[in-house]
Amino acid sequence: MRRQVYVTPKSYLSYLSSYKELYIAKYYGELDVQEKSFTIGVEKINEASITIAEMEIVLKEEDLILQEASRKTELLLVDLEKESKKASIE
Repeated sequence: MRRQVYVTPKSYLSYLSSYKELYIAKYYGELDVQEKSFTIGVEKINEASITIAEMEIVLKEEDLILQEASRKTELLLVDLEKESKKASIE
């Protein structure tokens, strides 16, 4: 038949299989680390958005209180000006 037969040495096949195992372990290991980092980052963003929403609610409530206080202060200033005019006349 006169065909040429090639034989690959067992050590080279072993080298290829160990390289394949190492590559898979390293690749998936790095993917796991990246996935964990990504998951932690997404959780932090979600926590921050929830905290921001809560702060906005508190801010709106305090803004109403501030508006009421400034209105009372303006009324007090108007009364104070009237009283000072009366005192200057007297």
